[in-house]
Amino acid sequence: MDLAGRRPLRVLLVGKSAPDRGGIPTFLEMLRAGALAETHDVSFLNVAHSGTPEGGKVTTGNLQRTLQDALAVRRMAAGQDIVHIHSALAPSVTVLRASLLALAARSRGATVVVHAHGGNIQTWLSTPVRRVLMRLAMAPAKRVVAVWTAGQKVLESVLPAGKVELVDNGVPLAAPPVEETHEPPRILYVGLLTPRKGVLDLAEASRILKERGVDHELRLLGGTPDEGPDAETAVRDHLPEWTKLLGTREPGEMAAEYAQADIFCLPSWWEAMPLSVLEAMSSGLPVVATDVGDIARAVEHGRTGTVVPPKDPERLADALEKLIRDPQARRRMGEAGRERVEHHFSADVTAERLHRLYLQVRSQRR
Repeated sequence: MDLAGRRPLRVLLVGKSAPDRGGIPTFLEMLRAGALAETHDVSFLNVAHSGTPEGGKVTTGNLQRTLQDALAVRRMAAGQDIVHIHSALAPSVTVLRASLLALAARSRGATVVVHAHGGNIQTWLSTPVRRVLMRLAMAPAKRVVAVWTAGQKVLESVLPAGKVELVDNGVPLAAPPVEETHEPPRILYVGLLTPRKGVLDLAEASRILKERGVDHELRLLGGTPDEGPDAETAVRDHLPEWTKLLGTREPGEMAAEYAQADIFCLPSWWEAMPLSVLEAMSSGLPVVATDVGDIARAVEHGRTGTVVPPKDPERLADALEKLIRDPQARRRMGEAGRERVEHHFSADVTAERLHRLYLQVRSQRR
């Protein structure tokens, strides 16, 4: 990254990290450990909190935590050039929270970038009231970053011209995969344990495969979702007995888990640009995933994996069966997926895009 004689910018990243798990913590870990932090003076405010998750809910605890976080942002924003806030940016409570954090940063003279990670923004922004709310809430931000094309389009339809920018997610390139297959083949899911991630559809597809006599091992890696433990219980209570629950892992431990799998599956009902798909491709795994968000832009159907409709366990089972029965296709797709990540969705590509964005918004500061 070329600063062309400029000093490195002081950048404050704001978002959830450990003990939280999921896309935003993983993305922030990548930024803090990668090329962006080598180019700029990057600091971090972790707004994750312990206790029962209450994401998107109006509760006394959430209100108190939001006020505490806004005060922390205001304190740490002093002297910063950029405050880069990471949020799902839906539903209303989350939008208002992101707005309050942005206001706190703006009050100290920092340029604010809000990074919208949530895959349901397009669905949520479906009423006039919500569209007005989003426009007002994002007024303190200089830019709003979308991570997938549908999110970009719907945000552009609400926010002023030039305010929204698409920056693809990226992941570190994993070490070259070891050519190893397992018997029976292992299907790996990585994500929060919640019905909206399609985990129960995957469980049903696994039952269908067993009924067809297609032997396999189902491995689930993930923890409690933002909506709370009831969603996790709804998943755990309906899994087939041959499912192996792997719990959660630190980001640095994920490569080993991908290396122990043969096929990666993400059957979500909605997504943006899921990091788990990119991580699996980077690790040399073929991917079976649903056609939501920008998954079909990452996974080239028939070349790096298979894209199927959401909420269709039968089609999901068909796609998984083809790969279970064909180790050569698994290897070929895995190699193509790794190459695609290297050229289009690597951590370095994402860092370069954010670097250019930072320089642009600071040069446009009024």
